[in-house]
Amino acid sequence: MTNLLRANFSRLKRDGTFWLCLLTVLGCSVGFIVVWCLENAERGALTDLDEFYFRFSPAMGFFYAIFTCLFLSVEYGEGTIRNKLAVGHTRRVVYLSSFLTVFAASLCIAAVWLIGSLAGVPFLGFLTIGPVGTALCFVIIVGYTAAFSAIYTFIGMLNDRRSVTVITIAVWLILVLVSSMFENTLHEPEFTTALMMTDGTQILNTEPNPYYISGLQRQIYEFVVDFLPTGQSSSLQNIKIDHPVRMLLSSAGITAAFTLGGLKLFERKDLK
Repeated sequence: MTNLLRANFSRLKRDGTFWLCLLTVLGCSVGFIVVWCLENAERGALTDLDEFYFRFSPAMGFFYAIFTCLFLSVEYGEGTIRNKLAVGHTRRVVYLSSFLTVFAASLCIAAVWLIGSLAGVPFLGFLTIGPVGTALCFVIIVGYTAAFSAIYTFIGMLNDRRSVTVITIAVWLILVLVSSMFENTLHEPEFTTALMMTDGTQILNTEPNPYYISGLQRQIYEFVVDFLPTGQSSSLQNIKIDHPVRMLLSSAGITAAFTLGGLKLFERKDLK
């Protein structure tokens, strides 16, 4: 395992896709947060860095996907996996080393995003959520990064076709659409208001919103958002973390399920 990880990290240092992702994320995080802060200053709004610092979070899953599928596709394209097995490494060790490499690289991408977002400090100062709140946000980032890494490694290691990039991006988009659908429903207000004319007088009328959900259905929707890594990353952008333990346990469960499932299937995969 140690030798494989050393070889993977050595390759990672020379990987153009990895460095391109780092530079792109850095440029985007710095550029977007500066623009947001300048717009905020033009409006004269009184706010703090908390409102913008994690706003780039939903895009992380996309960058993780791009890096993972391109990095792992080389393993098949250049026959690297067969060579690793030929020198005596087990399939289980090969799979786990690939997952750990992807996870480590994805954490680097996340770290660059968080560092780049510090460009908002000169405008708004530091985060006001405190050390505990900040640490909790960082732990959740590590959790959903592990979940994304497990899902993408599962796809990349079990699919040796050129379409793996399309498949990986499609999976990310599906996760985004599902979590967004549930989130949008949860954001529906319980009551709606409308202006009505009565005897020439405008009256503000309040009515129950038919699209508002409550009870068990609402709990299920909240669980789905907290469970999916795309839902977690979306909730983080507004620091809306109502169930942090559930988020972390969900990330751990997804990571374990896809890693164990990937190990089982990879052991039986026909490597041409």
